[in-house]
Amino acid sequence: MSVSLICPSCGTPATVHRAPISVCPNCQTAWPEALRLSAEATLRRAKAERPILLTIGMYVAPTFGGITLLVALLAAFDAGNYTIEGEAVSGPEFLRRVGIYYVTLGVSALAAAYAIWRERSWSRWAIVVFWVAQLAAAVGFGWATSGVSGVAAAVGSLLLVLILVGWYLFGKENVVEYYRSLDRLAAAEQARRAGHGGVGA
Repeated sequence: MSVSLICPSCGTPATVHRAPISVCPNCQTAWPEALRLSAEATLRRAKAERPILLTIGMYVAPTFGGITLLVALLAAFDAGNYTIEGEAVSGPEFLRRVGIYYVTLGVSALAAAYAIWRERSWSRWAIVVFWVAQLAAAVGFGWATSGVSGVAAAVGSLLLVLILVGWYLFGKENVVEYYRSLDRLAAAEQARRAGHGGVGA
């Protein structure tokens, strides 16, 4: 991977293959900060491919999120049959009791898919919200059915999944590097825009 730059001082094109980038090879003038940051972030980003599980999630999450939101929408119009814990309920009653859970799951799944697709660093926080909603719902249903023992069983059933999700997003080396590279790109883009703003002023 290489990045082609044009020196703003001498106008000479230069091709760079690795960071860090310091000076123009022709006139030895230091690259402008915004240009340097952008080029270095691009070079580093090329080494950090999107992890496979995030790619899978990017394709699975929109379907799941869309179906979940559709169920909530249909419930508002009392279209279809609904049950909670084996008990038949009306659509509005279903929405009143579990609507927030369904909407949160649907929105967070769609947000995560969009953020992964657009390579936004906040995608992992959308994934966290999705799993926190799962935990909150499990705790709520557990409390409603069995009190403290139901809550303990719900937390126990999701604990391993939550630990694995947390480790994958915040501890797995290639995933952490991927998100670091997204942060660097965002910082470089912000610096570039700020630099253009300064020139325009």
